[in-house]
Amino acid sequence: MSVRIANGAGFWGDYPDATARLLEAGEFDYLQLEYLAEVTMGVLARIQESNPDKGYASDFTRFVINPHLETLLERDVQVVTNAGGINPEGCARQIEDIAAEQGLNVTIATVTGDNITETLEAIDAAASLRSIDTDEPMDAIRDSVVTAVAYLGAFPVAEALATGADIVITGRIVDPALTLGPLIHEYGWGREEYDLLASGIVAGHLIECGTQVTGGNFLGNWRELDFENLGYPIADVTPDGEVTITKPPGTGGRVSTETVKEQLLYEIGDPAAYKTPDVQADFTSPTLTQVDADAVRLSGATGHERPDRYKATVHYENGYKLNGKLLYSRPNALEKARSAAALLEQRIERQELNIEATNAEFVGHDATHGPAAPVRAEYNEILLRFAARSQDKQALRRLGMEFAPLSMAGPPSVTGLTDGGRPSPQPIIDTWPTLVPRPFVTPEVRVYE
Repeated sequence: MSVRIANGAGFWGDYPDATARLLEAGEFDYLQLEYLAEVTMGVLARIQESNPDKGYASDFTRFVINPHLETLLERDVQVVTNAGGINPEGCARQIEDIAAEQGLNVTIATVTGDNITETLEAIDAAASLRSIDTDEPMDAIRDSVVTAVAYLGAFPVAEALATGADIVITGRIVDPALTLGPLIHEYGWGREEYDLLASGIVAGHLIECGTQVTGGNFLGNWRELDFENLGYPIADVTPDGEVTITKPPGTGGRVSTETVKEQLLYEIGDPAAYKTPDVQADFTSPTLTQVDADAVRLSGATGHERPDRYKATVHYENGYKLNGKLLYSRPNALEKARSAAALLEQRIERQELNIEATNAEFVGHDATHGPAAPVRAEYNEILLRFAARSQDKQALRRLGMEFAPLSMAGPPSVTGLTDGGRPSPQPIIDTWPTLVPRPFVTPEVRVYE
């Protein structure tokens, strides 16, 4: 006996046809889709401000539910996703409308309680919240808060599945909970079975980024891989916590101990204590074995007692940014681009613009490697990417007017002006991570039939 959980999205913007490819080539019991990056919740909150019905990852309803709902129901594939973003209820209502249009009966459950925006002040008054990064109190961002969310765990997802839901939509939960939740539901793993919970966290972490575990972004011999039809991952998990990572047969990419190790170590902090609301997983403990072509087994994962606080992220307004680009060709492309950047700095000073910080990147030379980039004798072309930030939107708007004149009043051999030559300032939504005591966060499950 085992449960097979496939991933059809590693981020909001992943391939729209990923679910179609999985349904065509793979067999699985659950489909999980992960859409939320750290800053996404703040962006979704702004979207919901302009339209109260929005605030969720619309790719989910557009590319997964609308074209594939009938097939998912026919094949009895249950769907678990954090596409709900800041508005799981709105996402559920949209799915209800789609099901009604298609004449289908569907049961939806939402997991909420992660949004602590309305109670943030009370939590801070009682718990004196401090930044994980800087240990500073919340005073500096208090008046700029857009939204605040806690990262929920897997047990509310299991509770939602226990209602008989075909689709479970969450707000902010930790990414591996999209996999651990179904495993808790299927196998009845308890809150103190730390090793089993850690196995589920490992499985979830390995597939949450989609094709990154099946050869995407692989640092090994990537030239050997077929990227055109890269297979999305499937975690096959047994009741005793043994995990096999694989992909649908006939798809591109590779599942090897090397690709699995790379993803296992991706964005985890302390590998011996990967903290989630349900368990602290020791990512150094599993043994990896290549058991077949494109099949890697992990066994022996261990875990420890869960933390006593939820991680939470406060999203806040932090001024504006502007980003303009100019492309210079040889000869002396780097010298021309550097001259243009210097001219922009001089114009900022001459116009007395209230600019807090600037950054010049010379793409083709140092955008990736920074000061470590060696200077070559000649470059075919260099892209100047000049960015600035400020609390003063009008100052940035005025700076945006300084790019186009460089096409005729600056170094020669220039092209590639962006935004009609006048880039526009964009709002910055920054994140302030903190830890919230558990009593202040109450997960809730609601069923829509």
